[in-house]
Amino acid sequence: MNDTRSLDAASAWIPRLVVGFLAGSLIALHLFVDEGCYDTSQTPRLLALLAALAVGVTATLLPAVVRGLDTSILRSPIVVAAAVFLAVTAGSLAWAVNVSAGFTDLFRTFGGFLVLCLGCLLLPAEPRWRERLLQAAVTGALVSAGIGLFQAAGQFGGGVPSRRDMEAVTGLMSNVNLYASFLLFFLPWCCCGVVLLPGGWRFVAAVAAGEVTGLILLLQSRATWLGLAAAAIVAGVAMLARGRMLGLAPGLRRGLLGAAASGVAAVVGAAALTGTDTAVGRCLERMFVIRPHQAAGPTDGGRTMIWDVTTRMIADHPLTGVGAGNFTIRLQEYYGAGDLDFTNLSSDNWIEPHNDFLWIAAEKGIPGLIAFGALLGLTAWSLLRVIRESRARADVWLAIAAAAGLAGYVVVSCFDFPLDRVSHQVLLALLLAVATVLAHGQRPHTARPLRLPAWLVLPPVLAGLTLGMVYARAAIGQEKEAIAARRAYRDGDWDGMAAAARRATTPWKTLDPLATPVAYLEGKAELQLGHLPEAIACLERAWEANPNRLYVLNDLGIAYAATGRFDDAIVCFTIAANRYPDRLEPRQNLANCFLEAGRFAEAVAVIEDVPKELRTADMQAGLLRARERLTAAGSE
Repeated sequence: MNDTRSLDAASAWIPRLVVGFLAGSLIALHLFVDEGCYDTSQTPRLLALLAALAVGVTATLLPAVVRGLDTSILRSPIVVAAAVFLAVTAGSLAWAVNVSAGFTDLFRTFGGFLVLCLGCLLLPAEPRWRERLLQAAVTGALVSAGIGLFQAAGQFGGGVPSRRDMEAVTGLMSNVNLYASFLLFFLPWCCCGVVLLPGGWRFVAAVAAGEVTGLILLLQSRATWLGLAAAAIVAGVAMLARGRMLGLAPGLRRGLLGAAASGVAAVVGAAALTGTDTAVGRCLERMFVIRPHQAAGPTDGGRTMIWDVTTRMIADHPLTGVGAGNFTIRLQEYYGAGDLDFTNLSSDNWIEPHNDFLWIAAEKGIPGLIAFGALLGLTAWSLLRVIRESRARADVWLAIAAAAGLAGYVVVSCFDFPLDRVSHQVLLALLLAVATVLAHGQRPHTARPLRLPAWLVLPPVLAGLTLGMVYARAAIGQEKEAIAARRAYRDGDWDGMAAAARRATTPWKTLDPLATPVAYLEGKAELQLGHLPEAIACLERAWEANPNRLYVLNDLGIAYAATGRFDDAIVCFTIAANRYPDRLEPRQNLANCFLEAGRFAEAVAVIEDVPKELRTADMQAGLLRARERLTAAGSE
């Protein structure tokens, strides 16, 4: 009798949990922003995600609910691979220079893993999950595209807006490229909804698919366009392969082939016009060759140069990586490579290598790359099996949509950093859950349930989520105070800057989103106020948090020199000069330190290493002074 009541309770609760889970994952989460943060979406959504998961996990593990779930699905190879990747992410912090820099990555990956697990448990327990999934995805696409279209409305003057104009269209994401790739996740589900959803929902899905496609084209994100092409190719091949089973008429299949051939011909023809005097040629050249916002730098935005640096970092740390979140800290160690020129890049604030796979290998080592590759590979293999073997038409369509979305994600990940974003990671985790559920449904149900009592699972999971929420809340507060400190710096309000930096200090996060140590902001203010002991204490903490940051090294060296600690100052300026060979400030400060310390030969060597046309007046004066003192010393 008690078991029957439990199952009845589960059957009543599970549909509500599924609807809430899908609505939160596909719609609500992506509306959370905080305009007071550097990145209005990242940390606020991390906090919202972890809070929602705390509620969702607790509700799912209630005895009345969990008894109605098939826990054997958690033995799926996809779930196991995701767990391994999470473990490697956590373990990589053991090798990190700055552990706190990896907390965002760790908690974001933990959140994505829990989304995957909840999806695997809840979706198959709801008979109408396929319809609910597509309805939520279509609604999410309409909301997300609607926000972008509202923003884009102000960019239209005459003709097609330029890429520069479209950079203002972010759809509550942090930039236009990430927004475009975010929309790409929705498109396959919308197209699938056109086929599978009943009644008026089919029309709504068609409208959503059209809006998303049009907006992706307008946003002019080259990486997303390539991802869209990959998604279309995968979906097209799968539809042609299973055309009969899907009920596609021979004429429709021939039409698909004709459309694909026409598309290829159009792309080739358009490419042939590039560089000519035609309007199409000039438009393509502007989009793909000469980007107005990159006119002063490489046409690829510096990606190939950063990929070069990243591969060198991987070669230096192949097994351990440099630790989650520590790519940006270790990057400056490679600025001194003689064959790389960073002068045309904003290299001080380059945070990501714009390639998820290289990024994973750099921070988490080859084991992390293998785990992530296995996760994607197992997902692709599972979807292929469903497409080839399933006799359920709806499951095949869903598998095709998931495969298209996965292909688009993989291609975009080669040129951008979707894995860094909370919204993208949640959508990816949901896609993985769909693939797992579809593949699990293909197997005979002989797998043993995963018998982990709720009292054993819930406490550590809730503890991890609580820690993540505390971290996210602290990070949001820090970002706002760091902004206040920078504004005070701009206004020359050194007392205000120091006070804001102190309020921003938290052991949870020692770097702001620009990878600048918060302790540096306080130290800079103290230095300007003439409080040298306090400035040195703050700048030494900043040096520990990010030992390669130019401004930390330079200002700490200045503080040391002002107190007569020339040997310590020389160490700082030498590191800075080696890390940033294209910057003159550390070289000039190093030469001045040698002069003050009476090491004239070394001062001459430093200044003479700088080309004559680049030497400042102070350098020239220092060089003359050093040579005079050396001549005088030689004549004595």
